[in-house]
Amino acid sequence: MSVRIEAGDSQNRARAISMAYSTIRRGGLVIVPTESQYAVVTDSFSPRGTALLREYRGLAPNVPLTVLVPNSNAVSGITSSIPVVARDLMECFWPGDLTLLLPAGTTLAWDHPIGAPVAVRMPRHPYLLDLLAATGPLSSSSAQPTGMAQITESAQLDLCDVDAVSVVIAAGDLKSGSGSTIVDCTEALPKILREGALNPGELTDFIAQHGVTV
Repeated sequence: MSVRIEAGDSQNRARAISMAYSTIRRGGLVIVPTESQYAVVTDSFSPRGTALLREYRGLAPNVPLTVLVPNSNAVSGITSSIPVVARDLMECFWPGDLTLLLPAGTTLAWDHPIGAPVAVRMPRHPYLLDLLAATGPLSSSSAQPTGMAQITESAQLDLCDVDAVSVVIAAGDLKSGSGSTIVDCTEALPKILREGALNPGELTDFIAQHGVTV
């Protein structure tokens, strides 16, 4: 059974981050708020944690997990290269609703599928950024059970598989959104794979202004 923390004040917020940090270091699962929905996260470099996360979401081992980072500097630790246009996109749109696909690091001790790009994002929610500052990169997936709509309200958190997670950070109702925009930066020509919260025209214009056309 999980511990639920209502992180509405500074004291509870500090307690929530501390308990979540300890859980993640043990390879456990934590439900956290993001900009637009609740997500479940774990240590990207914990085989136990990522196995539990895949089990929670019913994901096969060959399905890459999104990696959340505390800042753009952390990206170099999980990728083999970062194109200039990707750095420009991070500087302009992070923290926020932009996920970049980049070549994954090849010497890391983690269970990322061989040959698959890594999907990386710096979120904007302050609680999650506090946690990331303490833990480093976290693998992430949506918190809702398979087949259900996104969890965006504290009252909906009881619908999650709370027996599978150790800590639930309840941070009130979140602003429902369309999710992050995904841009593939693994090739010379960046490509918008999924439209989301960012204006696609603005994003296309930005990339074109930085010497590349979508």
